[in-house]
Amino acid sequence: MVLGDHQPVKYRTKNGKAYDLRAIVVDDDTELLCPIRYVYDYLPFQIDWLKSKPLSSSLFWEDERGSCRGGESLNSILLDTRAASLPLHTGLYPFRQNKYWRASEQATKELLLLFAGDERCRGILLSNKKSMASLAEEQLRSSIMDTYSRFSTYMSAEAERERAQLLAQCVVLIFMFDDLWENASREIIEGTNTFFVDRLRSATPCTAEDSFLEQRIDEIRRGLLAGDEEEGNGGAEILETLINFCHRSDDPVPVCNQFGSIREYLDYRWTDVGNSFTFACAKFSIRSHADQHHPSLRPLLRHIGDHISIVNDIASYDKEKRNFESGKASSVINLVDVILQQERLEAEPAKAMAYAWQLFTEDAIRGDLERLKENEGMGEEEWRFVDACLGAASGNLFTSAVIKRYGGEAARVCWRGGEGGGLGM
Repeated sequence: MVLGDHQPVKYRTKNGKAYDLRAIVVDDDTELLCPIRYVYDYLPFQIDWLKSKPLSSSLFWEDERGSCRGGESLNSILLDTRAASLPLHTGLYPFRQNKYWRASEQATKELLLLFAGDERCRGILLSNKKSMASLAEEQLRSSIMDTYSRFSTYMSAEAERERAQLLAQCVVLIFMFDDLWENASREIIEGTNTFFVDRLRSATPCTAEDSFLEQRIDEIRRGLLAGDEEEGNGGAEILETLINFCHRSDDPVPVCNQFGSIREYLDYRWTDVGNSFTFACAKFSIRSHADQHHPSLRPLLRHIGDHISIVNDIASYDKEKRNFESGKASSVINLVDVILQQERLEAEPAKAMAYAWQLFTEDAIRGDLERLKENEGMGEEEWRFVDACLGAASGNLFTSAVIKRYGGEAARVCWRGGEGGGLGM
């Protein structure tokens, strides 16, 4: 069968759902496609009373550089998710993938190997009796792109090769230290921050005692700042937001029933999910100088951050619930569970209500874009940044549907119901 002809080639997940994955790219982009081995429909039931509406920056802004989000791009390819019949529950579009995912995959693997082999990381024990090194080892047991390392490939789709590699490694850092924050004592977290995270704060003189991991962290810092010297200031913001995120040791891990409303929970989650870091990554990926703290952008970025949080929670709920019931996790901190507890609902209607809040948020984003369109202070630089942040939101949603992390082996794709891998293998 030749890629690009009009006969559908069906791929099935182990739970029996069929998708026409070969329709996701045009012929010329097939070699650039990151393998899709899993497809997870985290809202598999019909919700007739909820309908999404199209949402894209192209509806409000015409890119003078050629509207790369919906057309040709030097650094990304367009994904035709509708032709592939992927279960993406949103009005957001388009969806794009970075071309340099192989380089990002290699950089991610190298960094995880350094964490796994670091003597100090082997001595950092979490409350679940695992070490920080073992967290990295768990990621290395799977294909790198089937773990959280896939996120930057879609969320920072317009990054050049070197920037894409740096962003992929920053994602590893934030996930590793987030796992530490959730599962270690304050004393251990503060000690770890002294050894590793604080190296991101300022130039650290190299010594013979530095581990290979410490040397790599120094390289990441230098790479981000070197990117700013070329153009933009997102690298410095990545460092700042990453340091602030990791230094949450004074903030207690919340309990599932402490939130009085959905809004209270989302306000907590906005910081917990690392949205400021995400927007800094968006800036760095496109060499932007835009001010993410500008009052005109604040409402929009608040809503985009809410969207990222909501999607992540709906997609991860079943996994988090299984981990809690099996004793792997001490609680479920998730929007679906907040709704379930407050409204005394079962899981399915609670998910539907969480999805309703997502669509409510998408409508708020649409309103924010309408207001920005009328704002004479919005220049090309600001719109490019807005577009990149919307790309982060759509990339987060796409990743949630094609990552093993949430759907597990039941979502593995097989060709025509047989054994084997997914598209791009």
